[in-house]
Amino acid sequence: MDLFGRIFNTVSAVTNLFSNPYKVREVPLSEYGNCSCIQEDGRVLLYRNRTAKSLDCVLVNPISPQNAYRLFQLDSEHEALLRFQEYAVKLRPFYESSRKGLRLETIQQLTDCIRSHPNWSLAHVAVDIGLRESFKHNGILRSLNSTDCDGGSTPLHLACKKGDIECLQELVEECQARQDIADQNGETVYHHAAQQNNPRVIEILCSVPSVGINHQSNNNEAPLHVACRMGKTESVLALLRCQARCDIIGKDGYPIHTAMKYSQNGCAEAILDVSANQLHAEDPRYQATPIHWAKNAEMARLLIQRGCKVNTRSKTSDTPLHIMVKRDRFEAAMVLLTNGADPNAKGEHGNTPLHLAMKKDHLELIKALMVFGADVEQHNDFGETPGLIAARSSKGCEP
Repeated sequence: MDLFGRIFNTVSAVTNLFSNPYKVREVPLSEYGNCSCIQEDGRVLLYRNRTAKSLDCVLVNPISPQNAYRLFQLDSEHEALLRFQEYAVKLRPFYESSRKGLRLETIQQLTDCIRSHPNWSLAHVAVDIGLRESFKHNGILRSLNSTDCDGGSTPLHLACKKGDIECLQELVEECQARQDIADQNGETVYHHAAQQNNPRVIEILCSVPSVGINHQSNNNEAPLHVACRMGKTESVLALLRCQARCDIIGKDGYPIHTAMKYSQNGCAEAILDVSANQLHAEDPRYQATPIHWAKNAEMARLLIQRGCKVNTRSKTSDTPLHIMVKRDRFEAAMVLLTNGADPNAKGEHGNTPLHLAMKKDHLELIKALMVFGADVEQHNDFGETPGLIAARSSKGCEP
């Protein structure tokens, strides 16, 4: 972009900034001495400004009554009347509950939020701006458990998403906001807290008894599944301290299976520290144990060090080694082989890991399996030996 283009864009941006009709400004109330007030509701007034040929909405400053905050300056009377009615109702709980009076920056945030989220309850607006002192105002309290927000979230959901500790404490400990309400995805506040890596959020929620900690969403996930999927180790630890259950079956199995699927080492360790029997937990679909789900050497090594069985079988009779070969997980396969995995175990259709490696023409795995004693003459259920499969390979493979 040339110099003149940049200058033009800069000037345009500045012009737009100062011409924003909703930019809140502090003005002397005397400025409206010759203007007619056509609407008044509490401290919010609407003037017809004949000089500027506009309708101006102002909020009288209770700390300095000679001053006001101009909330908007609009040309359209219809728009001005609608916006005035909205502001008059929605701003009242905030200016009435503010002991020191609202600052200009706060008023700007409030009006922007009210316009951007017209369907939000006032409690949602209060949480979004962080106006804790307004929580006990009757106008806010009545919507404390409202789901009038994006996705059916409550104000407490929103506070968890934002990680606002002070708002959370006020809502949970002082206002007794409900924790068992699920949003449109079936998620409670614990699901949202699990996505953060701030254990304090979960600890505050757990300070009040609630069933939400083990609630399963529409996606069949408990909060512990969510934390494991996202690798939020601190959240996993906090959930476990708060007695979150490890034995809840989700879409992929138990939380330990989720941790393995997403290679979340810290999450898997945390679960095994409190529930060692999860080492042998079988998922509902494949009846596979966590070691079947290992995707890399680190995860396989973790489970082996904890005492898992390296030759355990899934519903299809596949051992973890079969899965590593099928999924081309060479490093994990090597960890298994060096820790006693049977290279000649027969799995689905009587295939050994070597049969599978030959079918995939995976030279590195073929060599490793043979080094560890894989039998090239062993037959599967179709009478095929690994050598025969190699001979049929389009690329060919030398044993």
